[in-house]
Amino acid sequence: MPEINYQSVKEYIHERLNSSFDPVYLIYGEEFLYHQITQSLVKAIIPDPAHQKHNFEVINHKEESQLAEVIERMNTYSFFSEKKIMELRDATVFVASHNQGNVLEKVKQLFGKNDFEKASNLFLNLLSRLQICLSDISDDISSDMSSDMSGAISDAAIADKFNISEDQAGDIEWIKKLCSYCQERKLSVPESGDDAQRLKNAIEKGFPKNNFLFITTDTVDKRKALYKTIKKLGTVIDCAIPKGNRKADQDAQRRFLQQHMRQFLRKYNKQIDSKAFELMIKMTGFDLRAFNANLEKLVDYAKDREHITPDDVQAVLIRTRQDPIYELTGALSDRDTLKTLHYMSSLLSSGFHYLQILTAMTNQIRKLLVIKGFLESKYGSDWHPGIAYDQFKQIIIPLIVKYDEELIEMLACYQNALKGKFESQELKKQKNPSTDLMIAKNPNNPYPVFQQFFKSKKYTKEDLFAAFEILSHADVKLKTSGQPPISILEEVVFKICGDPDSHH
Repeated sequence: MPEINYQSVKEYIHERLNSSFDPVYLIYGEEFLYHQITQSLVKAIIPDPAHQKHNFEVINHKEESQLAEVIERMNTYSFFSEKKIMELRDATVFVASHNQGNVLEKVKQLFGKNDFEKASNLFLNLLSRLQICLSDISDDISSDMSSDMSGAISDAAIADKFNISEDQAGDIEWIKKLCSYCQERKLSVPESGDDAQRLKNAIEKGFPKNNFLFITTDTVDKRKALYKTIKKLGTVIDCAIPKGNRKADQDAQRRFLQQHMRQFLRKYNKQIDSKAFELMIKMTGFDLRAFNANLEKLVDYAKDREHITPDDVQAVLIRTRQDPIYELTGALSDRDTLKTLHYMSSLLSSGFHYLQILTAMTNQIRKLLVIKGFLESKYGSDWHPGIAYDQFKQIIIPLIVKYDEELIEMLACYQNALKGKFESQELKKQKNPSTDLMIAKNPNNPYPVFQQFFKSKKYTKEDLFAAFEILSHADVKLKTSGQPPISILEEVVFKICGDPDSHH
C-alpha cells in the first residue's frame, strides 16, 4: 500500500473513488494539515453530511482505555452495512525513548500557548511510556525550594530523566510548572502498556468491511512494527513540515505558506502583493491556523478587488505572533518600567501563564547576579564598561568560559556531597550537572553576553538580592493570596525597576 505526501492527497482520493479506500490510514505531521486531510477523506468515504454526523467519531488518545475502546468499536459491525470511520486523534502510540524529544517539544509548545489541558494529557502519556511517575519529578522539585544550588541539582536530575541534552537543560522550568499543574488537579500517569503492539495486532487481524480507522499524530517512528504494518495494510500520509529555526527549515516553511496561500486565493480569484505576504509572515510567524484565518479576513476585506495589498494587511490583521519573552527580560534588565509592563501585558494577553512570566524574570535576575559574581572574581579584572565588542570577544569570552567551568565543577562537588559520593573513581563516573547559571552557554554567540554585561551595570548586587526577595514573595502571593496575578506582577515590576519617572 502507498506512502504519499499531503500534496498528492487530492489525486489519491480521485483515484480511490473508482476503486476502494483502505481500512486504516496513518496521517502524521503538521496538525492543521492532518485535520484538513482527515476531513477530505471523511467526505470522500461518507459523502452524505447526515451520515457523517452519525458514522464518523473522534476519540482523543489520552490513555490506554481509550485505545481499547477504539479497537472494540472498530470490530463492531455498523447497522445497515453503512460505512463507519473512527479517528484516533493525537495518538501517542509512536512515542519511544529515542523520539521522546519530539514529543516533549510538542508538550512545551502547547504549554507555551497556555493549552494546559492538551499539554498535560500528552505529558502524562509520555511519562507512562517512559515509566516515570509524577512523584519522581515532584521529589526533585520539592528540593528546589531550599536554595539556588539545589535547584541546579534538581534541574540536572529532571534533565537526566528526560534525556535532555546539556545545552538545553537550563530550559526545563516549564516542566516543573506543568508537573505542579497536574498535581494540583490530581491528574495521574496512565498505567504503562504497549498500545502500539495492541493496535498492530488489531490491524493485522482486520476490521469488518466498511469500517475505517484513521490515526492522526504529529510524531511517528518509521522503525516501529506498527508503522510498517500500517504501510503494508493501509495508507500513510505525510503532512510533516520542518519546524526548526535553521535557514533550510524556515525556507521550507515559507515555501509551504506561499503554496498554501496561492491555492487558497485562487478559489477567490485573488492575488496578494509580495510585500503583503512578508508582512503577514511578520505578524503571524509559522502558525498555519492563524495564517489561514488571516487569509480569510483579507479576502472578505478586499471584497471585489483582485489584489490584496500591505495596506489591507495593516488595516485588517492584528499581530498574532507573540512578543518574545526576551523582550520582557531585556526591558527588565534595562530597568525600563514602562517597557517591562508593556511586554508583560502583551505576553499575558497572548496566552503566557503568569507563572511563566515570573519564572522568566527570576531567571534574568539570576543571570545578572552570576555576571556580578564573575566581575568580582579573579577573571573579571579585564572587564571595563568602555571595552569594544571585538576586545570583549577575544579577551573576556575565554575568561567567562573558564569561570563557567569552575562554577560547573563547584556545583558537581556540591551535588556529589549531597549524594554522599566522595570516592575519586565514583566521582569520575558522574556527569557534570546541567544548569542555567552559566553566563555563556554558547561562547560562539558572544553578542548577547556582551549586551548582558552592559545591562548588569544598572543593578548593584544588593539590588539583585532585593529583587530575588521581591520575586519570592510574589511567587507565594500568586499561589496563595487570591489577588489578581496582573496586579501582583505589576507590583514586582515597580519594585524592581523603580518609578518610571526616575529613569527619564
